[in-house]
Amino acid sequence: MTTAIATSRLSSPLLTLLIGAAGCVAPARADPPPDREDAPITASERRAVVDALSAALDRHYVFAAKAKAIGAALRGHVQHGDYDKLVTAQAFARTLTQDMVALVHDKHLEVRYVPQPPIAPAGDRPSRALAAEEAADERYQNHGIYEVRRMKFNLGYLNLRAFGRPEPTADKLGAVMRLLHDTQGLIIDLRECHGGDTDTVPLAASYLLPAGTHLIDMYTRAGDTTERIYAKAGLAGPRYAADKPVFVLIGEGTVSGCESFAYMMQAQKRATVIGAPSAGAAYFGDPQRLTDHFVAFVPIGRPIDPITHGDWEGTGVSPDVAAAPAKALELAERKSLELLQPREPSRSRKDAMQKRIQELN
Repeated sequence: MTTAIATSRLSSPLLTLLIGAAGCVAPARADPPPDREDAPITASERRAVVDALSAALDRHYVFAAKAKAIGAALRGHVQHGDYDKLVTAQAFARTLTQDMVALVHDKHLEVRYVPQPPIAPAGDRPSRALAAEEAADERYQNHGIYEVRRMKFNLGYLNLRAFGRPEPTADKLGAVMRLLHDTQGLIIDLRECHGGDTDTVPLAASYLLPAGTHLIDMYTRAGDTTERIYAKAGLAGPRYAADKPVFVLIGEGTVSGCESFAYMMQAQKRATVIGAPSAGAAYFGDPQRLTDHFVAFVPIGRPIDPITHGDWEGTGVSPDVAAAPAKALELAERKSLELLQPREPSRSRKDAMQKRIQELN
């Protein structure tokens, strides 16, 4: 791992280190901090940031040739005076981000200005205060688990806003699956799920697939290595029965690691994906300290699905059933009932389910 933060691979830019937005729910492109957290920037400081950013990309970015192209382009902007009009740190950071994304179309690349150094210098451990702040924020966000409930006709509903770090999230997922175990169908809502820890995504997927299922491969540029990821055997809760229907809801607010979960379920044919195309941010990476007040999120690797041999970078996950995200839940409910109603043994429930299907049409 190349970052000074002790962390698993992250799939959401600047995850856990943004001032005012720490934790596993940071969106791929968060709103800029308010002006009061801005500062003037000099030409020498701009040059130092670009030099450090180019070096970080050369060392770590998943595509070495693209890293060199980005670095050359950014240094060219400096040499031609294109950044001279950017006299505030926030405007400079936003412009660097826009220039990188425009060049290589990687939605994870990002530069941020932060008033306080967000991570320790390379080789140092993060402060206890920073680690405690991160842990407290993740607890506040309930490790990304936003809502769990039983819907009418014994349908389960799980709303995830992020995939928290594996150790604290594992027990939470186990509790969730114990609550949902006896439902007859499951709807997993990822429409506002903004990323998280890539080690937690396969942990969650393991509840829906047999142990040992080949879920995904993770290629990392460092060492030119590929790690194969399989569904886990030992879980904190029960697996969801394979004969029960599962629907996954997505939209443009479905980002990164959350897209990974939807992509896995679709490729494995374990779930029907409903909604609109997701954000299209596939790569995982680390935060890199550039200067005392500038950090960058640099993708260091990419996922490779063992079935499609591809990923969702730039294109997003394409739903099996297209729908406006606002209507996706009702559609998933209807499709669940259409599958479950014929096998319902109770005549009164069967009639009630048919009535609800007609209401949802």
